[in-house]
Amino acid sequence: REARLCAVTGGRGFMARHLVAALLCSGEWRVRIIDLAPAATLEPAEEEGILGAALRDGLAVYTSADVCDLAQLTQAFEGVETVFHTAAPDPSKNDFQLHYKVSVEGTKNVIEACTTCKVKRLIYTSSSCVVFDGVHGLFDVDESTPYPDKFPDAYLHTKAEAEKLVMRANTNGGLLTCCIRPSSIFGPGGILVPYLAAYAATMFIIGDGKNDDDFVYVENVVHGHICAERNLSTKEGARRIGGKAYFITNTEPMNLWDFKYMVLEELGYKRKTHLYLLVHT
Repeated sequence: REARLCAVTGGRGFMARHLVAALLCSGEWRVRIIDLAPAATLEPAEEEGILGAALRDGLAVYTSADVCDLAQLTQAFEGVETVFHTAAPDPSKNDFQLHYKVSVEGTKNVIEACTTCKVKRLIYTSSSCVVFDGVHGLFDVDESTPYPDKFPDAYLHTKAEAEKLVMRANTNGGLLTCCIRPSSIFGPGGILVPYLAAYAATMFIIGDGKNDDDFVYVENVVHGHICAERNLSTKEGARRIGGKAYFITNTEPMNLWDFKYMVLEELGYKRKTHLYLLVHT
């Protein structure tokens, strides 16, 4: 059968690149890649791989559009059956106005454009930390865990607001929605390993060093998005998951510093003696 058309906002981001590749590999989709740059600059491996071939064959198309521009989005979503909304600002920039504009107002635009263009399904990339208050660890939590009264930064605050918008937009007979909450993502093309390598010589621990994290491999996050889309495509699946959010992790929580040093040792760095700075207030 003819491949269906989907769109991926923030389509040149880390996880989104893997998502685009998986959608194209499935043979079920034509993909409209949406991002800010005026043109897609492919890396050599992408040029020689499935993405380059898909762009040449017309199975993938790059569209320059800003989620903050409703008119651009509406044009980009024309004829699209499913939207994967992954676009977000840099989490390291704690600028509330920037995050609100992109994550909240941008998501409002995505929902409105989906409605105007009669898009059937919207899958939003959220974060597991939308239920994190910056103080209390998340151990054995599930999707019933409420949002905190106070968020540790602008990124998580606005991601939570955007998530609420997407879940409320779910309608029977209209747009069907689902939110994916990945934990810390790692994998080929991610920033985690380059970051660790760049700061390997200067990393030290503040506190007792016992903080844990739950890292998730990028292909597992991609699989979560695809599973959400497939479930929303059936009447029973839409009834079960429509308007809901789901955590995606490797279910392998481990000490944050053990994970970092394990990665660094694989890169040839020697494990340092831990330096702990205990802070008393």
